[in-house]
Amino acid sequence: MNNQLFDFEKEYKFGIDEIDGQHASLVNMIAEIQIMFRDNKKEEAAKYFFETMSRYLIEHFSYEESFMEKIGYPQLEEHRKVHANFRKNMEKSFELISKGDEPAFRNALSDTYLWILTHIGKTDRKYAVFYNTNQ
Repeated sequence: MNNQLFDFEKEYKFGIDEIDGQHASLVNMIAEIQIMFRDNKKEEAAKYFFETMSRYLIEHFSYEESFMEKIGYPQLEEHRKVHANFRKNMEKSFELISKGDEPAFRNALSDTYLWILTHIGKTDRKYAVFYNTNQ
């Protein structure tokens, strides 16, 4: 079963294989969490959100930042700040979710999904364009 909520290939693929794969994985992780939540597997969803997705995001941000450094992306520092801000917001959400706050979990899930799509579609697109025009 395909859990994607939209056509990633058309909307968010940049032609940078490793990063495209990581972005697709992030979107699929959110879809999996949403399905767990919908199927009333809320504890499993929260655990996956905390342990798997948060770790993957940190690894992805690190990879992405080193990629931007390697290609000499001029807006790297601004991009790092965006990542740091998101991590800070996730940590706040984790505190509430760990206390069993279901509305906070729903909000965090929705906010994370929207942030990822917006971040990939706008912010990450900028370094992809830079890379594709300067390689």
